[in-house]
Amino acid sequence: MTAPASPVRHYLQHLLSAAVLLGAWEVFARRFDNPLLLPPVSAIGQALIDLVVTGQLPSALGESLQLLVLGLAAATIIGFVFGIVIARSRTAYWMLNPYFAALFVTPTVALVPLVLVWFGFGLTGRVLVVVLAALVPVLFSVASGIRDAPGDLVDVARSFGVKGELALLRTVRLRAAIPVIMAGMRLAVGRAVVGMAIAESYLRLGGIGGLIREYGATFQTAYVFAAILPLTLLGIGLAAVVGRIERHFQWSRQ
Repeated sequence: MTAPASPVRHYLQHLLSAAVLLGAWEVFARRFDNPLLLPPVSAIGQALIDLVVTGQLPSALGESLQLLVLGLAAATIIGFVFGIVIARSRTAYWMLNPYFAALFVTPTVALVPLVLVWFGFGLTGRVLVVVLAALVPVLFSVASGIRDAPGDLVDVARSFGVKGELALLRTVRLRAAIPVIMAGMRLAVGRAVVGMAIAESYLRLGGIGGLIREYGATFQTAYVFAAILPLTLLGIGLAAVVGRIERHFQWSRQ
């Protein structure tokens, strides 16, 4: 039987693949010799350093994080509430589920004009765009996890004196739904980052999205890539945090 690869080996493999990819990008971009379409990695790195040194990137990242935290927190709270209601009420399911399904397949950017008309360019409108982007994955994962909770666990809990829907929800249904909920949270984090960039690009030229649009409008492609990189790393980092929380709950259940 083959021994499992160590974490160090995995990290070395990731570093090696990244080095090969970036090296190939650098060579191809220099041979292609059109920085407007594809700047070299070295030019992107220099642009990233310039954004950090001038303070544009730290300031933009702070604004983006504030918007992301507010929007994702609101989406999580609303998603949990409506997810529980839809999971435990057949009437609520048939009444509300089609609208949330329609929201899920509707591109968030298509709703920006309505948000602009109703809420303007302020913080409320930008937070709402993030909520619209991240809400449905949380809601559907909560509803699915609670609805599909094993019936035998519920019966065992009742036999041990757990009475009432709220008590069963807290002690059995939510605990059993944690893997599904955390999977939904991973998806919600990614969609929230996208919604944040859309809100900043269209409702207010600020944050990371504002940097991307500003440098894209002046065709400074290296700076566009340099602004996109923190956005990508932010999404990956938050997804990793959610993954660690998920593993913590899995270990605690064993």
